[in-house]
Amino acid sequence: MTPRKLALPVASAAALVALSAGVFAFGSAIADTPRDGLVEVKPGMWEWKQETSILGVFNSKERNLECLIPEKAAMTLSRLAYDLDEGCRVENVSPTRAGYTFKLVCKGDVSGKANAELINSNTAMSIRAKGSARWGIIVAGLSMKADATYQGECSPEDYAKAKEKWDEEHAEAS
Repeated sequence: MTPRKLALPVASAAALVALSAGVFAFGSAIADTPRDGLVEVKPGMWEWKQETSILGVFNSKERNLECLIPEKAAMTLSRLAYDLDEGCRVENVSPTRAGYTFKLVCKGDVSGKANAELINSNTAMSIRAKGSARWGIIVAGLSMKADATYQGECSPEDYAKAKEKWDEEHAEAS
């Protein structure tokens, strides 16, 4: 697994939660529990910006647009972590006035832990995380920030593509 693969699971779910690459997609093999925390946003076109740094040396920036259909506009933190990487989970989820704090824990070829905070409203989401990642015998500091903002309605074409993808993913899971 590359440092980039590590950065996405550990940082993005801290997330999570990336609108990019379908982070708002629901995984079918993860069990949600009431303590997970639920994040709900307005369906439509969303812009996602993310910056990840490992050891201050590996730096990654992403910027994506995604049409978020109603079926994908609510998710638990556990689903967000699982969608980033099947080896990731959340622990110690605590509600705050504007979102949640939690610990993101990832295991596998690259493992790591990050303390994360998610703040969201109907039209904006912000995630900040700091922790450490292990890649082989190397342990390095990790930091991540991500922001998602509602941009407006999806075009009919974007909506149709997102809905078709959702239907295909859930037909396979049935």
